[in-house]
Amino acid sequence: MIKLNRWQWGRQLQWGIVLFVIFIFLNLFFFDTTDYFKSVFNLVFSLITLIVFMISTGSTKFTEKRFKLTKQLLIWISICLAVTVSEMLIYDIPDNIYTVFTHSQFWTNTFFALSAAIFEESLCRGLFFSAFIGLGTYRSSKFNITKSAIYSSLLFGALHSINLFSGPATIVLQQIFSAIAIGTLLVAIRVITNGLFPPILIHFILDWGPLTSYSYDTGSSWGLTLTIFTIIFLASTKTLFLLDQQLQNFQIDKTK
Repeated sequence: MIKLNRWQWGRQLQWGIVLFVIFIFLNLFFFDTTDYFKSVFNLVFSLITLIVFMISTGSTKFTEKRFKLTKQLLIWISICLAVTVSEMLIYDIPDNIYTVFTHSQFWTNTFFALSAAIFEESLCRGLFFSAFIGLGTYRSSKFNITKSAIYSSLLFGALHSINLFSGPATIVLQQIFSAIAIGTLLVAIRVITNGLFPPILIHFILDWGPLTSYSYDTGSSWGLTLTIFTIIFLASTKTLFLLDQQLQNFQIDKTK
């Protein structure tokens, strides 16, 4: 049921790491250029990363056939989305999006958000997640989807640790924790929709805002951060667990 990758899992993991290192190095190299130039460059590089991912798998699909949307599955994914919408409202994301349309740097802000969404999804929900799935398949691991989602989300969170060089440790640690939770949700959405573009769209909406909205001047309380993102992580993990069960039942029926 899961589509086979064109590349071996190790090759996907290596390419993901190499692309991330190149991305960071080139952003440091272009540090003194204008924001608009950097936003265009990041968008081009993110599209290259997406192409590499699609070459490694042959498509953006995760399975040959979509999972069945059972009542229990719909309940848990609805909880995930409801809490995510609440998080968007709490962190003023709708206001940030509105501000973009009245901002003098509309295209710069939009390109930065779009490039981040495409690059990080192609990397983490694309190359890294597919690599862990391939490794789990090779090892005949049970609950492969859930494990691979958690591994790729932990890696997604770890990549945000680079912000420690430019922001306060407390706020960056909150970013890392929230990235792990949101990363798990985005994997669930990728698997359920059987594509990479829905997670890219959600990621884009979450990031879409003026550059000033990403300053490190203030941070949320740890209580609020832990509450919201723990719920998202647990509900997303439960959703992935149900998908794993459905996959195992399908494989059992197929062998009968």
